[in-house]
Amino acid sequence: MRILIILHKEKKRGGLVLQFLKMSRIFKQEGHKLKIFSMDSVNKQKNFLGNIIINIKILKKIVKEFEPSIIITSDPFITTSMALLSNKKGIPIVSRAGAVYHSFYAARIFESISYEKIYSQLYRFLNQILKFIAKIFYKKIDFIIFNSQYLSDIYANSNSYVILNGVEISKLNTIQAYKPTRLIYVGRIEPRKSIELIIKALAILNLTSNNFMVSLVGDTSMNRVYWNKITNLIDKRNLSSQIKILGEIDNQKLPAILQEHDILLFSSDERNFPMTEGLPNVILEGMANGLAIIATKIAGVPEILKENNGFLVDSEPEIFAEKIKYLMDNKEVLIQMKKTNIETIRKNHNIENVSKKYLKIFEKIIKRKNS
Repeated sequence: MRILIILHKEKKRGGLVLQFLKMSRIFKQEGHKLKIFSMDSVNKQKNFLGNIIINIKILKKIVKEFEPSIIITSDPFITTSMALLSNKKGIPIVSRAGAVYHSFYAARIFESISYEKIYSQLYRFLNQILKFIAKIFYKKIDFIIFNSQYLSDIYANSNSYVILNGVEISKLNTIQAYKPTRLIYVGRIEPRKSIELIIKALAILNLTSNNFMVSLVGDTSMNRVYWNKITNLIDKRNLSSQIKILGEIDNQKLPAILQEHDILLFSSDERNFPMTEGLPNVILEGMANGLAIIATKIAGVPEILKENNGFLVDSEPEIFAEKIKYLMDNKEVLIQMKKTNIETIRKNHNIENVSKKYLKIFEKIIKRKNS
């Protein structure tokens, strides 16, 4: 096959982009030709419409010269619309859906108007309009691959399939429980991640046991207003000595950092920001590197987190604190969760096996299109 992948921003190495890049490596290893086009690889003009026109011209040229067997897009709006506008040869188009895009874009648009009050009548109006547009685009393409059943249920498209995310299998020499217990948060530093939930839980935990250390990994410059709110909360709750701020970590160095910890904390909820997660890749990365998981029960998280490999919790700091304390006091349970997570990734979320599932679907779509 000749596979053309269209990304919005390749330089912004979030979970979506990393998933595509890792799968691309497997596609090449399996003997397929591959080309990746990203909009941020083109010199930008100040005019948004001008950028779109330039990108479409370049894409048309790529489609003509590369002659892909199939085109893969990464969202229902920007990359899918560009694929439709650039494709005049009837090449099948598949979209890989990894987020609640209409909620994400509606919230991002509304943030520029009123950062403090996302939930409003205007936001709800934008949300419904974008959801309607997304469904139209999804009907115009050949197939959608959702990364969770949660997303599939939202968009309810019959011409689709669910393939959960995959990650690379990490090499761990030993599995142990550290003293003091080491906790870690990895992700964007912004309101939709609800990091204050973690800080409040740690403050509660600190009342009965201070035998823990916490690492915060993420770009602290992304949202200065929110980061100031978090640092002020850390100071107010007297946690500065127990929280280490690591900042943004290169993705290749992240596994080694994760392996030096016991528990990954995931706190996203809908109090500050609409739910946009599909299947958070950071949870799979934590599992692959031998961490137990404590996470809010949102989006596709319940599809991968069960009783034997972590805790699904409500968005309440008291419950977060209770589960952390339980694992701190029960090291044998903590170690067993670590082992279970490594085995779960090996069996169900190996990036090589996930990539081959994608390839099988591509082959079926191409055959169906040709026939």
